[in-house]
Amino acid sequence: MSAPLNILAGKHLPIGEAQLVEWHWPSPIDVTICEDRHMIEMSLPPLAADGMASFPDLSPGRFSSIGNLFLRPAGIAIRARSKGGHIQVVRVAVQPASYAAIVGTELDYEEALLRAGLDLRDDVPKMLLHRLREELTAPGFASTILVEAYAVALVVETARSVSDRAERRADTGRLAGWQYRRVCERIESDPTSPTLSELARLCGVSPRHFARLFRALTGESVTAYVTRVQIARAAALLEKDDLPLKEISARLGFTNPGSFSTAFRRATGVTPSRYRRERAYP
Repeated sequence: MSAPLNILAGKHLPIGEAQLVEWHWPSPIDVTICEDRHMIEMSLPPLAADGMASFPDLSPGRFSSIGNLFLRPAGIAIRARSKGGHIQVVRVAVQPASYAAIVGTELDYEEALLRAGLDLRDDVPKMLLHRLREELTAPGFASTILVEAYAVALVVETARSVSDRAERRADTGRLAGWQYRRVCERIESDPTSPTLSELARLCGVSPRHFARLFRALTGESVTAYVTRVQIARAAALLEKDDLPLKEISARLGFTNPGSFSTAFRRATGVTPSRYRRERAYP
């Protein structure tokens, strides 16, 4: 059950809305929320609570820590867990179109970037949100113009912060152990060849970045690795089973026996038929 939201102060903006809000959660929190606007938020100690969050539509069981400065992107379900209590947040809700117009591109929904957005640590966005809080609670001369300027600057600084945070998280330059295990499990559990995009989604990164990380870890391209595994499977089937080449080709996901034969000959130097004669029937 969700606690009632109390809006302490707010101002409508051309790009969305700036607000100071609070909740009183009497018990631990476990909620799933999907917003229609990008939410750039900062919890305000001591009225804050440590929390964890996951993206149930991407990696349901993988939780990451939520810092006191974070971004909740529009259209992405987030499951949040916390001990609850009295929580106060200053935030700017930004229309996705306005975000894209300000920074020159839409928000990147790559999982690594989404997770980076849960714990932003740069001082400039924090300073801007503190200034916004001051203007919302005690507006001064030309307050509306100043709040709008702070909000636009916050969008730019948040976009920079997300990008920088994601790069720092990827500084290892190679696939993490859990990512490599996911790739191996997919390749070993399904004889059909996976696409680069499929493997990248399993690791929560873009296909281009995945290809770089995979090569850094294994020393070979994704295509070369998958091909090597497929050829090893084909060789095992040719040696141990009396299956028609057409069926072996289909099992391994080749479009036709001709493409299978070509790939096998390119990798081994002999055709599948010859390999079977020489190995299965010496």
